[in-house]
Amino acid sequence: MMVVPIDKIKSGQILAEEVRDINGRLLLSKGHAIEANHIRIFKIWGIPEVKLVGADHHDDEPDSSIDPEFIEQIKEDVKTLFCHVDLEHPAIKEVYKIAVQFRCKHNIIVENGDLPLDDQSIPRHDREKDFLKTLQAKKIILPEIPSIAFELQEVIENPISSAEHIAQVVSKSPSLTAVLLRIVNSSYFCLPSSSKISTVSHAVSLIGTQEISVLALGISVFSIFKNIPKETIDMHSFVRHSLLCGLLSRVIAAYKNVPQTEQLFVSGLLHDLGRLILYIYFPDESRNVLARSRNCNKLLHQEEKEYLGCDHAQLGVELMKQWNLPLILENNILFHHNPSEAQQPVPATIIHLADIIANSLGIGSSGEKFIPSLDYHAWENFDISPSSFETIIGQATHQFHALESVLHA
Repeated sequence: MMVVPIDKIKSGQILAEEVRDINGRLLLSKGHAIEANHIRIFKIWGIPEVKLVGADHHDDEPDSSIDPEFIEQIKEDVKTLFCHVDLEHPAIKEVYKIAVQFRCKHNIIVENGDLPLDDQSIPRHDREKDFLKTLQAKKIILPEIPSIAFELQEVIENPISSAEHIAQVVSKSPSLTAVLLRIVNSSYFCLPSSSKISTVSHAVSLIGTQEISVLALGISVFSIFKNIPKETIDMHSFVRHSLLCGLLSRVIAAYKNVPQTEQLFVSGLLHDLGRLILYIYFPDESRNVLARSRNCNKLLHQEEKEYLGCDHAQLGVELMKQWNLPLILENNILFHHNPSEAQQPVPATIIHLADIIANSLGIGSSGEKFIPSLDYHAWENFDISPSSFETIIGQATHQFHALESVLHA
């Protein structure tokens, strides 16, 4: 028997053990020959590897080739990122262990160094000004592409809408159409090469309305912010963090049998949306908040509240209200650092855990250097075992690598 990554499976190989999704549903039984369609299904459900009939396979055991000194250095460096959480807590202890392994395997080092402050003596009254009112006074105009995403949501919620109706909305944006078609023809969905998709309506009929809608929303929202100066924030890194958080949220939701997993994906994807508002409209303040957080070893969202009077979660909700997005998204985003205070704590807790895990792995960043604090009350009420993290993270990161390469092609 050999354990083989999904990307290395070939048609005709025989399963040595059955394959099930994170809900326990059987995808393919033991002894079956794998076909191209099976590989596509495995990828859609985030199955990272399968066991096949054959000799032992050791391609996925890199530990012996990693310098022990490098491993110890990663352990110490990652530990500094966990300074705001209890490393003895079972959940945090497991996240730390997986984060070290993941960073060693993928050579993701911890970047250190202070950031310069533009002005270290900003008057007190400026620090306490109401940024929510300031944001409203700027009269941010709803951009065109999110309007398309909102129109798309309306069409999807209409029970008599067809794939053609959805295609008509998406086709209003040629750039959105091009990216979506590139994604559905990629390894993320693993469709047969002979079945190349050339129209959005065909994509919807094969992939599904919910999958297409969340991809469209994510692409459209982040395209607005692509021109933020790199010295303020690296948008490539920001999108990577957001995408991973969205995928983790969806996988955690599926693992817990929480309905509307696509809604959780959108919440995770947009959880740090407010930071982009800060980076665009308040660049000087943003740089100072980032610098103060890193130089003083403080959590970024706490420094935002102290320095600005509100945090990025509050700013993100203000923008979402302008976009008329569902109230549940506001709930999940507003309380993703303190889900026990949310009216609906379960979905907010999912985003909370996804954000902690995403930050620990070091895939991208929205600006936060440290691992956000765990809401212990929300954790106790959520009832999930830390032993599930390895499976959840494996499936989410597998989906991430398949999708991220296409989004930035």
